[in-house]
Amino acid sequence: MNVRAGKLLAAAALAGVAACAGGGGQGGSSLLPGGPNAQSAFGPVPSGTTVVRVRMPGSSAFPTASAMPTTGPVAQPPLASSPPPVTGVSTAPTLAAQSMAISFSGPTTMSQTVSFGSPTSNCVAATNATTCQAAFPLAPGTYTATVTLYSSSVPSPVAALNAQQTIAFTVSYAGSNVVNLAYGGTPAQAQLVPGASNAAANAQGGIDLFGAGKHLLLAQLVDAYQNVLLEPSQPAYSVMQTSGAAAMTVLPQGGSSNAFVVSPSAPYSGTATLRTNAAFSTPANPCSAPSASCSGTSSVDVRQIVAVANSAANTVTLYAAGSTALLATIPGVNNPQALVFDPSGDLFVASTPGSVAEYAPPYTGSATTIGSGVNHPQALALDSRGNLFVANGNGSNSVTVYSAPYGGSPTAVIGNGVNDPVSLALDAANDVFVVNQSAGTVTEYAPPYLAPAVTLSNGLNGPNSVAIDGRGNLFVSNVNATPNSVVQFVPPFAASSQPAVTITSGVNEQGAIALTPAATLFVPNQGANTVTAYGPPYSGAPTTITGGQNQPVALAIDAQGNLYVANYGNSTITQYAPPYSGMSWLTLSTGVGAPQALALSPATSAFAVP
Repeated sequence: MNVRAGKLLAAAALAGVAACAGGGGQGGSSLLPGGPNAQSAFGPVPSGTTVVRVRMPGSSAFPTASAMPTTGPVAQPPLASSPPPVTGVSTAPTLAAQSMAISFSGPTTMSQTVSFGSPTSNCVAATNATTCQAAFPLAPGTYTATVTLYSSSVPSPVAALNAQQTIAFTVSYAGSNVVNLAYGGTPAQAQLVPGASNAAANAQGGIDLFGAGKHLLLAQLVDAYQNVLLEPSQPAYSVMQTSGAAAMTVLPQGGSSNAFVVSPSAPYSGTATLRTNAAFSTPANPCSAPSASCSGTSSVDVRQIVAVANSAANTVTLYAAGSTALLATIPGVNNPQALVFDPSGDLFVASTPGSVAEYAPPYTGSATTIGSGVNHPQALALDSRGNLFVANGNGSNSVTVYSAPYGGSPTAVIGNGVNDPVSLALDAANDVFVVNQSAGTVTEYAPPYLAPAVTLSNGLNGPNSVAIDGRGNLFVSNVNATPNSVVQFVPPFAASSQPAVTITSGVNEQGAIALTPAATLFVPNQGANTVTAYGPPYSGAPTTITGGQNQPVALAIDAQGNLYVANYGNSTITQYAPPYSGMSWLTLSTGVGAPQALALSPATSAFAVP
């Protein structure tokens, strides 16, 4: 059966949740405050629990590391609080901090005050210091938290030991999650950590930015054990790019002295090195201590986001390119049919019966809704000026055009020659090509889009998708032709234009076609459960890509040439690396439900052909 998804826009185009490098040592990747003995003293951290540990000067009645049990989990409290008492301890210690106030922002939002100055605290003495910990039931995801230590058990401004510190960390889906802090330590490095779900630490110790747009990063000082330092005063941080081919714009975010917004600039190639510096203006300057270092560098790159329109789940799910882990989910989307990203990373989602919603990174906030003139949208496209084109089906027979900020009425309505528009494409001159499935035509409109410049009909039979290469060649998929075919038209176009090439080999109930910047054509064949690839001049036998496909309906190709296939039949997205055929593949299934469309951010340019 040829699924309606075959009508999707042919321009079809978040990441495993990773522990933040240096982000307080979560995931068990850094040294515990007080050294390895203290780590074994606390025992393993059970799954589903995030432990915050604070190293501070002073110790007395708490047991030493050797006196603590070395096995057994930290008990999970009903709400965030100090873990169970240390057995056999009955006298209060002398500690710099008697309590900690902490507020979490992220998938779980909560604020708690934890007492360290009572025998019920879970603390352990180490050399010249004591480490206390508290457990919190945090859902997986990326968090920011504000932390303040107090010299009394009841928090008050006069008892604050440190300037309120904003930290960032990631809670992983499995394994131990530990956030390591220290009060009054010596800085060993200034570092950047991801502060939102559209960025993550990578295995190389750098930071991956997912997609285009703004990415929140936090600067922080850490000691030699990678514990995040809580200092009596807040340093002034600066972040700047020092090298790298990937140009980054770095701006401080108001309201927090250590928060920065990093935005990559096109063409998103290579990496960038960002240098972080911290400076104190107070007489007590931790950076002046012997062996102290208050600077550091971070390697930052950009990974594309794959967005999936899930018609059965009424969601849009986002994944980091090349990863099988779910980055984010946009819920409450009614039968999404088409997707497109703009250069700033905003995602547009077409939903039935009649709206288009715009979501800004990191896609967790409310959307801007476009409703005026929208009626059963079937395809979306953006031109180089940021104008949004919406193909409206269900008998409305129009393409509506919207200019930023998109919330008002359409700036243009294209109706002349439009009949069941199911796919859109734009060329380098911003001419829009509309596939009219019921009429068996493709109509071309030049700005200001008042009337069709050209109507193509020769060689077309039930056209259902369109794509344009960097030289302006037009490819049209014919799902009703016998045999099924994809035809190529060469500019300049006229009503009398005939297909220059007709491709039939391997084509079988095709969905939405796609092109690489090198003009390799990919065709998803629902009837054969294959994807076939054709290189110029498209006269030879195709490369047939198989494995994992079930009713493939839409495609996306990332900047590295990796191919993504939306499989409507088994609710998966399969990923194939070049040269595709005979290669193993990755499968995305978490959150996927009858996928109808794919999109990539930053968008892969279709106009890169020399």
